[in-house]
Amino acid sequence: MSESTLPSEIHCLNCSELLAGVYCAKCGQEDKEVRRPFLYFLQEFLRVAFELDGRAYRTIYYLFTRPGHLTKEFFAGRRISYTPPLRLFLIISIGFFLIVGIVSSIQSLQLDMSEVIYEDTAVTEETTEVPLEDPEDTTLQISVGNTELEIDPDDEDSFSEENRENIREQFSQLAIPFFSEETNQNLGRFMAEQIIANIEEVIEGPREFLIDSLEYLTFFILLMMPVLALVQKILFVFTKKYYIEHLVLTMHNHAFLFVIIFLMIIVGAIEDTQITYLSAAFNFIGIALLIWMFLYLYLSLKFYFERGYFLTGVLFFTVTIIYGIVSSIGLAIFAAAFFILS
Repeated sequence: MSESTLPSEIHCLNCSELLAGVYCAKCGQEDKEVRRPFLYFLQEFLRVAFELDGRAYRTIYYLFTRPGHLTKEFFAGRRISYTPPLRLFLIISIGFFLIVGIVSSIQSLQLDMSEVIYEDTAVTEETTEVPLEDPEDTTLQISVGNTELEIDPDDEDSFSEENRENIREQFSQLAIPFFSEETNQNLGRFMAEQIIANIEEVIEGPREFLIDSLEYLTFFILLMMPVLALVQKILFVFTKKYYIEHLVLTMHNHAFLFVIIFLMIIVGAIEDTQITYLSAAFNFIGIALLIWMFLYLYLSLKFYFERGYFLTGVLFFTVTIIYGIVSSIGLAIFAAAFFILS
């Protein structure tokens, strides 16, 4: 063979080690050309961020159809074929809230357009009186310290200057231990003005305020997942599983919840169309999804911890009750902190 036909030796550009594959055995750097068209990097970004390859679809399929399977595969060492648990949860949750926000914005726009059309019709048809249905009571009950507020989003004057002064007075008495008097006063003023600004934002656009707060819900769930994993760890202590196993199972189950809630929203929207037979069919689909949601969570504990159906059922019920109580308390605290500090 001539010298020109012999395979040339390729060395790592980082450490000069002789390469025997795509990755350097010494430093781990990938032998990859980075001077490429921008579209290539955009494609690469989407692939890495959203796992737009076979394993993403495989992961979603097993996530929805086989309770506990992804967690068992993860700890069995078969991880390359599936999307990592934390990335899976973040992608699904962010995508879920993004889509919900878009749908809510579209519905809000449609509602505003219908109101404009109605007002135009009422102006042009002066001789015709169109009876209006009694609107639903939209008054919001807000407690700030000892002050009880009744805010009507349809009435900008319902949040009076007296209400503002009451809120300022409540927080002027703030006294946090170990803080100086000046620090407490500054903090009290800041919190009072923040609450006033949030109430005004709710009055101007309650739907927009709710949509803006959705992004923080993912953060709240991230905080609560370790709590649920700890509850599982305590109740399933006899299984001798590590805490990290409970945490990964919790991530997979929460990702499943986002998927099934999204499907239930779609099914509910189709059911509300009131189309004969189609609405009835999707009503049964919605019921089936609801049953599968509870059954899935139960079976995920059954299959992963490999205990009896009755014992798993008792523990599942106990975990659900405890987690529901803790989540309710945590959500109330989180919502209050968000409303004050956001």
